[in-house]
Amino acid sequence: MTICIAGEQDKHKLDFAARNIYTLPSDEFRVLPSSLKDGDYILEVTTIRLIEPIIKVLVSEDMLSARISFYPGINIDKQIKYQDVVLHLTVKNKINPVYINDTALKEAIDLLNEGYIVENVLICEGTSPVQGKDANIEYLFERPNIKPKLLPNGKVDYKEFTKFILVGKDQLIVKYTPPDKGKDGRDIFGNVIKAKEGVDKSVEVGEGVYSNLGKTEYRSKYNGHIILSGNIVSVLPMLQVNGDVDMHIGNVRFDGTIYVTGNVQSGFIIDSDDIIVEGIVEHADLKARNTIVIKTGIKGIGNKGSIKAGGNISVGYCENANISAGGELSIEKYCFNSDIEAAQISAVGKDSIISGGDLRVFSKLHVTNLGSKNSGKMEVSLGYSPLLQNKAEKVKVEINQLSESLEKINDVLSKINIQDPKIQSNPKVKMLLDNSDAFKRRLPLLEKKYNELMRKSVCDAPKVIVENIIYSGVELNMLNITRKIKSEMSHVEFTYNELSREIINRPIQNKEA
Repeated sequence: MTICIAGEQDKHKLDFAARNIYTLPSDEFRVLPSSLKDGDYILEVTTIRLIEPIIKVLVSEDMLSARISFYPGINIDKQIKYQDVVLHLTVKNKINPVYINDTALKEAIDLLNEGYIVENVLICEGTSPVQGKDANIEYLFERPNIKPKLLPNGKVDYKEFTKFILVGKDQLIVKYTPPDKGKDGRDIFGNVIKAKEGVDKSVEVGEGVYSNLGKTEYRSKYNGHIILSGNIVSVLPMLQVNGDVDMHIGNVRFDGTIYVTGNVQSGFIIDSDDIIVEGIVEHADLKARNTIVIKTGIKGIGNKGSIKAGGNISVGYCENANISAGGELSIEKYCFNSDIEAAQISAVGKDSIISGGDLRVFSKLHVTNLGSKNSGKMEVSLGYSPLLQNKAEKVKVEINQLSESLEKINDVLSKINIQDPKIQSNPKVKMLLDNSDAFKRRLPLLEKKYNELMRKSVCDAPKVIVENIIYSGVELNMLNITRKIKSEMSHVEFTYNELSREIINRPIQNKEA
């Protein structure tokens, strides 16, 4: 009889099957080329022995799969039944019937019954365990950009970089994904294969950080900068620069408080809500939305650099400085040749003095000494708020622009019949009508805002108080009325007399008396 092998033809497989599976001696079989198809082989068996069909089952080491091989009987006309094979698998091999691939098994049995050797058919597969993922901690803030800024002209601004990690209030800064337990598997015998759980990790946070209830999201409590100490993340509302703001630090911009323990060198920029500088500010640009404190002083050069704050400014001293304060400017020691704009100015230390420069004060100047001997002309203007007037001028510009636009719209609308429904439905005409209505509603609001700013920009009772000496050469200007100080005066207060429209003075009591 002859036996063929199903699938890929290999004479070595037929030889192996004859010797090792059927255990035939060499003189009872031959492996010959098939006469039906080139490249195929047949096993020619000459034995007279009776050999039952053979079933071999190979289970993988991980118990997750099983393969079956069938060898047809020799000199026996016996068909193998599907139920008998299943019984063989479940009873003898203890395989759980749930995992038997019926389709693959039936196809293999059919080939067997047609007289083919069928080897290594995958007929059982369990389910592999899905290993749990480890916990993941994702840091969502940007790392510092320490590369200088490349300008459009190809040059490099070596001051524009940052060594700080800045974040906003309620910004998501850390995201935590808990570990996954994974999913258990089962081998072909039905036994559970436990999945390996993912490894947990802990999120370590310090002050200035809060989390949601599930502790999966961590956010900053306020505008600040991030401090990383090992794996601990903290957010501080104050950015501290230890040392000078110089080429090693670069320009500093921050929504919060910037505290500089050293100096601010020439040409650098600090922009923040509040600024504190322990040392000296050279001709640099400091801008604070609230307050500025410069404990030592300011050393400017000409018109270079500026110190601007929406609120109060406090300085130890200032030389050749450009200062603008929405609130009070407080000077501890002296101020020389500076251009100052403030709501109020106070320099009332024992030997404090303001000399030279140009002072524009909204309501009150309170000093120990004003001007100096042989210092020449010094102008002090009071009664107007340049800051509010500038705001009013911007509103005025908007009023003029809206008025011009409204005039142009009305000119266009006057040339068409806007009562015609077809014209009214035209998208361009509709847009013009909508803009006209919007401009008409906005103009009165802007005019009211302009008038309010102009009203607030004028102080009805400006005042200059000199605790010690005001020197000749000082020129006082209150609400456009000028008075030149021609000789020294001591312990005096200057006010504006609305009736006589002149600047008058009266003595004040000497504190040391």
